[in-house]
Amino acid sequence: MPPAKFKKVIVLGIDGLDPGICRELMAQGRMPNLAGLAEAGSFSPLATVNPPQSPVAWSGMATGTNPGHHGIYDFIIRNPKTYLPDLSLVKLESSLFGGGKYVNPVQGTTFWQAAAQDGLGSTVVRWPVTFPAQGQGVRMLAGLGTPDVRGTLGRYTFYTDQKEEDDSQARGEVIRLDFQGGWAETAVHGPLTSSLGRRSTAKLKLRLKRQGDRLVFQGATQLSLKEGEWSEWQRFTFDLGLTGGKVRGLGRFHLTSLRPLGLYLTPIQLDPDKPSFPLSHPEGYAAELARVLGGPYATLGMPEETKGLSEGRITDEAFLEMCRSISSERERMFDYELGRFKEGLLAFVFDTSDRIQHMFWRLRQPDHPLFDPKLAEKMGRVIDDHYGRMDQVIGRALQAKDDRTALIVCSDHGFGSYTRSVNLNRFLAQAGYLSLKDHDPKDPGELFKHVDWPRTKAYALGFGSIYLNLSGREKQGLVKPGQEAQELTAKLAADLLRLKDNGAPVIHQVHPKAEVYSGPLAGQAPELVVGYHQPYRVSWSTAIGGQGPSVFEDNDQKWSGDHCIDAVLVPGTLAASFKINPSAPPRQTQLAATVLELLGLDKGPEMEPGLA
Repeated sequence: MPPAKFKKVIVLGIDGLDPGICRELMAQGRMPNLAGLAEAGSFSPLATVNPPQSPVAWSGMATGTNPGHHGIYDFIIRNPKTYLPDLSLVKLESSLFGGGKYVNPVQGTTFWQAAAQDGLGSTVVRWPVTFPAQGQGVRMLAGLGTPDVRGTLGRYTFYTDQKEEDDSQARGEVIRLDFQGGWAETAVHGPLTSSLGRRSTAKLKLRLKRQGDRLVFQGATQLSLKEGEWSEWQRFTFDLGLTGGKVRGLGRFHLTSLRPLGLYLTPIQLDPDKPSFPLSHPEGYAAELARVLGGPYATLGMPEETKGLSEGRITDEAFLEMCRSISSERERMFDYELGRFKEGLLAFVFDTSDRIQHMFWRLRQPDHPLFDPKLAEKMGRVIDDHYGRMDQVIGRALQAKDDRTALIVCSDHGFGSYTRSVNLNRFLAQAGYLSLKDHDPKDPGELFKHVDWPRTKAYALGFGSIYLNLSGREKQGLVKPGQEAQELTAKLAADLLRLKDNGAPVIHQVHPKAEVYSGPLAGQAPELVVGYHQPYRVSWSTAIGGQGPSVFEDNDQKWSGDHCIDAVLVPGTLAASFKINPSAPPRQTQLAATVLELLGLDKGPEMEPGLA
């Protein structure tokens, strides 16, 4: 092994940390700790893995490989035998005897696994795509991809006594209430349970009453809230019957409005004291962190629940308060681990920065369709303020390090504006690549409901992927592998590059898989990865197999900033306490080997060379 340069390495991940914004704030004196780190060591844009999506990028940084090795190509993947979308973040393997178990979808060896194999301990907190938490010699709390108690990635509940709303497009669960004698009878919904061959939702009875300026709760929990107030974490215990036992979960209530009633409940998350899924490794580590914090904390992979804000269930202020609370929990965990970090590796990811930029980018861009000058005057600097908060976290790490400690600050991608959506399957239909059956033009056709597969050559799914309907791979494949597929891929790429919206080019670059992926899993990749110009992004409908009413439409949602564009336009950020190799711009896939080299360990055979 090479000699160790450092006894300890801290990898501080900050999701969505944009190098351009960092430079602006460093120049203004608002990120003094990052500026000091850059002056003493290194600061650079960090070339992101293609496509620039969190699960793809963080997996690339962890394994030191491109998706052709680690196997994560998009947030959303498909089953070629059914064409139905699925999530890449979690994988449930079925059993011949019924049921199943979760397995980690990332292939290859991570830098913390490699360190553990050489006898060096690691602590890994909230690194994305680490559920279920596992690893000999690794202390871990799982991050992005961790499910709720239902086994999903999280769905809010909204209780209301308004009758006239149309909830058909709501991404959360809306429960209508009727107050009788001052009380409304309802329930908190938990995981699915099975009895006599029938599946139903486990429920806890909940009674609500307006009492003066407060809402009083009885049953599932005992509390009262004022309008605009968040509750503390509430514990719920669901009885799943003789075979299912009891499942504990956590949730927080927010009273958006007392009259009419608008009561928001976060997704019911795993209780760190008694999680029903493998939240941490060893098993008791999640509970240990709860004891350190003095109570429960958010465990969902993406606890900053954005749909509730997009759909008007909570206000901008309430969402921001939720984000600040989650950041505070993470910071106290980080302080705890810094305080006892003696040797080896500490990898810790803060991801609230990503959610705040997604939801508040509209307030830093006057030409955005949802720009509100009055709100911008009040909240227009929330993104900059959160960068300042992350700079304080960097400062904590700098205070904790000594001469035998290396610090690396990194991010998975930067950020840009998102004002126009592209219904890519509608374009493919108009260009003759995708065939649709007769249908109501108002129906977006999600889950490929209207696709005529025997006449379809290509289809779009996820946030940047186009697949050929390949014979022998897809259930009703039409395109022959080999020359026919290659010619079709080239023609489709050329057609995409000609796509314009009111005269403006939409696509910055189209990437054939052979040009961006290599490795044993490259055959699983989509044929094309579409890299958009700002301010375009693929539509939400396209991501789950819909075609939408037209090729282009305005983005009228509060989700107003994004990074699912061409990778070269949204690089991540790299800062380090040491000088990086200046021979070429650094890439995310060089991080893993860099960490191991700093600790005096050999990199894995598949990892790209490091930077140290």
